[in-house]
Amino acid sequence: MGNALNTRQSDRASTVHRRGRDISPATRVHQKVTKDPQRRSRPCASTPTGIETKGLNPAHLGSTLEDFLKEEGMFETVHILAVKKGVAYKLLEIMRQEKLTKDALAKRMKTSRAALDRLLDPDNSSVTLATLGKAACALGRTLRVELA
Repeated sequence: MGNALNTRQSDRASTVHRRGRDISPATRVHQKVTKDPQRRSRPCASTPTGIETKGLNPAHLGSTLEDFLKEEGMFETVHILAVKKGVAYKLLEIMRQEKLTKDALAKRMKTSRAALDRLLDPDNSSVTLATLGKAACALGRTLRVELA
């Protein structure tokens, strides 16, 4: 490892690789490329837009997701599931803040763990106002239902 033969070979290799190159700092000059603000690109010839080339329906351009879901007849279903997911997320968030387990909350609500699991399941939309009210009372919150 540390014999004289090995050190001489490594010295030779490093000098061989450096030959022919000047590694002084003056050779490494960085030049910043600036754009001329007066120069502008040429206007392109009229080409078909992405709408025609991709086969998109221009009637749907500018419409909202809500409009699309209403046209497809899915708005009510999607809206109910979105509200349920929001309620389930909010209940889980409050449970984490108060460091409550599902078992403890079910005992406070005086209901079964299965009923609480249905309430916290974001994909299960069969929730009654009575169950939501029990959950709110058990967490020390109030339940507000609003028709807009």
